[in-house]
Amino acid sequence: MTLLDALLILAAGVLGAQLWRARRAQRALQDQLDDYAAQASELTDQLHQVEARAAALIDGPPHPLLVIDAGSAIQLANARAREVLGPNLIGQTVIEATRAHEIDAVVQTALSQRQIAEQTVTWHIRPYLVRAAPIGSGGAVVVLEDQTQLHRLERVRRDFVANVSHELRTPLASIRLLIETLLAGAKDDPEVSVRMLNQVIGEVDALTQLAQELLDLSMIEAGQMPMQLRAADVRDVIDEQLRHFQPQAQQKQIALNNAAPIGLRAEIDQKLIGRVLGNLIHNALKFTPADGQITIGAEAAAETITIAVKDTGVGIPPEELLRIFERFYKVDQARGKGGTGLGLAIARHVVEAHGGKIWAESKLGQGATFFFTVPKVK
Repeated sequence: MTLLDALLILAAGVLGAQLWRARRAQRALQDQLDDYAAQASELTDQLHQVEARAAALIDGPPHPLLVIDAGSAIQLANARAREVLGPNLIGQTVIEATRAHEIDAVVQTALSQRQIAEQTVTWHIRPYLVRAAPIGSGGAVVVLEDQTQLHRLERVRRDFVANVSHELRTPLASIRLLIETLLAGAKDDPEVSVRMLNQVIGEVDALTQLAQELLDLSMIEAGQMPMQLRAADVRDVIDEQLRHFQPQAQQKQIALNNAAPIGLRAEIDQKLIGRVLGNLIHNALKFTPADGQITIGAEAAAETITIAVKDTGVGIPPEELLRIFERFYKVDQARGKGGTGLGLAIARHVVEAHGGKIWAESKLGQGATFFFTVPKVK
């Protein structure tokens, strides 16, 4: 072996060792890169999950929600905001998107003072509560909450309290007056005292009816009124109510007619539907003059039965027809006399609990017809 050969072998050995070390370093680097890639993939998945959760949180509220930067430019917007303000919100300022200086003033207050700001404003002819809360180093979250339904519920609550107070005041005042009259000496006259005590009983009965109807309405609205659905003959249900009101009808010389066909069967709670019919017949008797007629008919469709209570009374003004089923609502003129104003509201809830609907048709001076639907036996 020559010196050259020895040098070549030594050089080959050194190069082989270096090559082996280089390959080992390459494999280590590749393993490290694979680890980084796996970590990057995991971080990407986590980022996507965070973004999905953030999107769900933003889209969750039913009101328009905006995330803005320190310059009031919109960075994120939920689905409701895009629906109300338009799809191309990103990059617009709040004033550009809403075109409402009152809303922008609330936002600028939150951005400049770095504290929650809120105010009720009128926007698109509706009341909105604008709330802006600072976030991060300079932005804010802005929520535009439509207050229309809340205001309506508050108005209903006020009306309800006022109506209950009114309905309680009248009989209580009558009871007090009767008792004071008795104490003042009327009790010494047996005939007068008996008459007044009977009047007191009548007023107490009115208060009892009001309390019971309020309780019933509350239970029905809360879905707590138990219903026992059974197949029932519609004509028999009507007959039962007509027998109950026959003495009152005879006293007023009003004819009660059952025009429902024989064999028509409905899937109903007979007691509750009987109450609906009773309320409608009672109202018809109240507002039908002597020698009038009240006719109860029924007509079957594919899946429902429509029951109609028709009278020859004074009728209902057309502008009142949509409101007569509201709690305590009483029509002015002749049809506004007597009662608690809860009967038709209870009837509506009972019918709707059966999956049906109730409505009325009328012309002044030509009577009224009340219709409601119930499920037909399949």
